[in-house]
Amino acid sequence: MRLSLVSCPIALSPATTEVERIKLNQLNPRTGNRISLQPVDSETGEKVERSTIVKGYKLEGDQYVILENDELKNLKIESSSILDLEHFIDRASIDPIYIDTPYYVYPDKSGVEAYRVIAEAMLTEKKAAIGRIVMSGREHPVLVEPRGGGLMMFLLRAADEVRSAEYDFPEGKPDRKMIDIAATIMDRQAGKFEPAEFRDRYQDALRELIESKIQGGPPRKSKAPETGGNVVDLMEALRRSLANDKSPAPANTARTGKKTAKSDKRQASLLLPIKGSEKEKAPAAPRAATPRAAARRKRA
Repeated sequence: MRLSLVSCPIALSPATTEVERIKLNQLNPRTGNRISLQPVDSETGEKVERSTIVKGYKLEGDQYVILENDELKNLKIESSSILDLEHFIDRASIDPIYIDTPYYVYPDKSGVEAYRVIAEAMLTEKKAAIGRIVMSGREHPVLVEPRGGGLMMFLLRAADEVRSAEYDFPEGKPDRKMIDIAATIMDRQAGKFEPAEFRDRYQDALRELIESKIQGGPPRKSKAPETGGNVVDLMEALRRSLANDKSPAPANTARTGKKTAKSDKRQASLLLPIKGSEKEKAPAAPRAATPRAAARRKRA
């Protein structure tokens, strides 16, 4: 890694793993043996040794420009062995759509001091670095940022790899009342970012299926979640979503962040019973008084 005239030897290590992910093999159902995928000539059907395969660039028709392996190996550029920190930016200025695979950047023992100086300087200045590196024969733009006392590197997608959005919305804005209802539901379902709770439910179901077959039991059948069908009346769907929401209402419903004793005006009309439900037959039960409210009544 190089910062101007300061450099230090480093090593990269993937920051993510798929060790726990279940991988399935292709088998011949008649023999139970694995299927071996052999490269063959698309025209003659003859097997081709992998060591003899070359790469080519397709032209019009069936014409190719053949690129020999030695020719590709000779395409070396400076960043093949150097992580060059070219310029520094505010981390928030990076659009997440460009961020790809993460790697930990570890220093070699001979370069620990230079490494730590660079990491601490970036942390103090609250900056991230943009650079370049070659991995698997391809040059990548990268983002380097301080993390946990060290540095982390993210491969970045090139500009031509990112597609522009093509939204086709009708003119005008959605109904403000519907927006307010949706915002109220979001407030009630507010939470924290908890990566430990992230689970691949398909992998969990696949693991249960494999374990049940190993034990000789019948395979478990999973029930697909109900989607609720197509939304015909969006306002009615939002109202029903709010009525079915069991999350506690937020203590402060004002969206300005300031504490206020006033109730959320958006919800006044939403507390009415939904037409056709059993709730309209009886008035809603009054809310239990909070300790703070009870104290105010005693003082009064």
